[in-house]
Amino acid sequence: MHRFFFALAIAIATVSGARAGHPLITEDTGTQGAGRWQLEVSGEDGRDRASRTRLGRYDAVLSHGVAGNADLQLGLPWLRHADVGAGDVSFDLKWRFHEQNALSLGLKPGVTLPSGDERRGLGAGRAGWGTLLILSYAPGPLAFHAHAGYKRNRNALGECESLTHFSGALVWKAAQNLKLVADYARDTNSGPAGDGAARYAIIGAIWSVTPDFDLDLGLKTGHGGATLDRALMLGMALRW
Repeated sequence: MHRFFFALAIAIATVSGARAGHPLITEDTGTQGAGRWQLEVSGEDGRDRASRTRLGRYDAVLSHGVAGNADLQLGLPWLRHADVGAGDVSFDLKWRFHEQNALSLGLKPGVTLPSGDERRGLGAGRAGWGTLLILSYAPGPLAFHAHAGYKRNRNALGECESLTHFSGALVWKAAQNLKLVADYARDTNSGPAGDGAARYAIIGAIWSVTPDFDLDLGLKTGHGGATLDRALMLGMALRW
């Protein structure tokens, strides 16, 4: 049973836990800037497709600009399903290594530490690592972002240990303080054999209340081999 709920937690997250601006799954190459900070708090309330079991994942991600083109990030997840508690902590480095006009490229390597209790279905039981290759193209009000990722999902639960992730997103700046977003992602099935693929689609909006404070809303749906049926996504981001 704990394996089942941990698989759902992976489904609600992503292969690396990374995302650009909530509610997107797809990462972009944007960084905070040297000396700047961002705190992003988000939550997802989802439902399993087969059992209709409800589950939730809530994340706090603290980012700090260590250079103009690089951020360090600390992720703290909180899970609610068969049990409730803290999940595995993540550390990531986001580095934008190339810029040319509207096109930019980045890398985001990271590690997860086994801080969650795997006996209660709240963690993997072992440290893991992964990386993303990111592309952003933003020539105007309509921007495109994509990334390809790999995660070495070392775990004590019998899950697949080699996971891939591909996703792409469109972001339209509909007004000065409003962005409309659409996202599509494909993940390796996290079951023991890693058979098939889980696919997720998201539509949502990001409202910039001020230049340094955002609120967002999204709806995620699962397709193909996804265990997740649908999830409501809410979040906020504060920068200083």
